[in-house]
Amino acid sequence: MEWLMGPPGLIILLVILILIVGPKQLPKLGKQLGSTMKSVRTGLDEMNAEMKTETQSEGAGSGAAAASTPDLLVCAHCGTTAAPGTKFCPECGSPFEALQSAEGTPLTCGKCGTVVAPGTKFCPECGATLL
Repeated sequence: MEWLMGPPGLIILLVILILIVGPKQLPKLGKQLGSTMKSVRTGLDEMNAEMKTETQSEGAGSGAAAASTPDLLVCAHCGTTAAPGTKFCPECGSPFEALQSAEGTPLTCGKCGTVVAPGTKFCPECGATLL
């Protein structure tokens, strides 16, 4: 039975296929098979793209929750967040400032909870006006 797995098996399969379908219809059958495989592959790619965007949107939602942590630092220039103790923004190189108001509480958007830089008038995430 192992001989059916290699080239002899493929030759036998082609001979049977030619006998059943006929030599004139074989190219048409191959073309149909190819187009079917292409449409299946396109569908799978679209499904993977949808799953990837859903995963990213879920990750962004959890990122917003993480961004509301009072310990995070936010760059006043580009809005990049970083862990406490980071001295310079990894995105633009500007020095980080801890997000503390005069009372010592973190500044966050009241609508979406995003941590914002001091003096920001509009939330960079949802566009809400900040007080």
